[in-house]
Amino acid sequence: MEHASLKEISILITNSFANRVDRMKSSDIRELLKLISADVISFTGGAPDPDAFPSPEDLRDAIEYILSIRDKAFQYGITDGLPSLREAIIRFMERQMSIKAELRNVLVTIGSQEGLEIVGRIFINQGDKVAVGLPTYLAALQAFNLWRPKYIGVPVDKDGLNTEILEELVRKHRKTRKPIKFVYVVPTGQNPTGTIMSLERRKHLLEIASSYDLFIVEDDPYGFITFHDNIPPRIKALDTEDRVIYMSTFSKIFAPGVRLGWVVANETVIKQMSLAIQAINLCPPNFNQYMIQYFLDRGLIDRNIPRIRRLYKEKRDAMLMAMDEYMPREVSYYRPDAGFFVFAYLPDYIDAKKLLYYAIDKEKVAFVPGRSFFVDGSGYNTMRLSYSLPKPDVIRVGIERLSRVIREHLK
Repeated sequence: MEHASLKEISILITNSFANRVDRMKSSDIRELLKLISADVISFTGGAPDPDAFPSPEDLRDAIEYILSIRDKAFQYGITDGLPSLREAIIRFMERQMSIKAELRNVLVTIGSQEGLEIVGRIFINQGDKVAVGLPTYLAALQAFNLWRPKYIGVPVDKDGLNTEILEELVRKHRKTRKPIKFVYVVPTGQNPTGTIMSLERRKHLLEIASSYDLFIVEDDPYGFITFHDNIPPRIKALDTEDRVIYMSTFSKIFAPGVRLGWVVANETVIKQMSLAIQAINLCPPNFNQYMIQYFLDRGLIDRNIPRIRRLYKEKRDAMLMAMDEYMPREVSYYRPDAGFFVFAYLPDYIDAKKLLYYAIDKEKVAFVPGRSFFVDGSGYNTMRLSYSLPKPDVIRVGIERLSRVIREHLK
């Protein structure tokens, strides 16, 4: 009997996949990172600066504590997350964010990305309509894509998601067989624009959700990376009808290596999310949870937040100053009040993806082309620049290099 060739086996495997895997696409950012060599100044991924991580001394103390309870720390845990950590998160949210919750409303996740995937898993049927920003967070689209939604794009401007246009779209699609099911927003430090949704729009968004009977997914990874004091409350803090599914992460205020986030939502939502987690990973890791709990209980994360803000504000300022000095006037960009990114618009005859490869080869500088952040296929002339990881002096050099590349491509 002849054995199948490797090519034939590969074809058989591919043909055996479920239809939905054709929606599973690699992130442009992840693919781009493979191209970045050590000599390239990278404004690509939004990796936190290690200087923002907890001190070695505090980490050492935390590990010693965890070793003292190793029978619990190295054991399987509860699917919803350790009750003691969830209680610590509840206290943290109340003192830092004015969000009140009960234990039954809180779920620990493997980063906020798992929360996004589970929202898609339990809410999206094929063809369901989901409203997202133009542009919006690429990895949220990756999480939702598997379930084959239809995206309804809503413009984002300096005040965040345009809720006037959103209401028009909600009203329009309400007359169809499938109305919009939920709205996904990153209201503070929106990824990729860095904008902050105004208080008026946050309230209006809640009014829309109430009037048209839909819910809101509030993704808040950058809520503490803010650069002025006049930041509106989280949408969840304004939510009186339990329509907001709030999620955040410890990646930006502790360290991404622990891979922990949390969700706050209606008890029924939490129960369904918990069932989904059982099928995915059984439970979040106890070791990591005890680590975060140690820092929360001692107020160490709270005390580190002002230092983190200063660190990223210095970097944000360095990038904006360099762009103000070097960028040609044909380039426009948001001046972010939060988050890790500057989002820029090139002249409409420049394809940012083509520009990227030239920039890497010619000037050893990289950025993220913006098209993947737009569900309507636009944004080909945009780029996202991350200032979170490079030092201020490196940011300045990188922007000068990038500006030279752009000037060479102007008509």
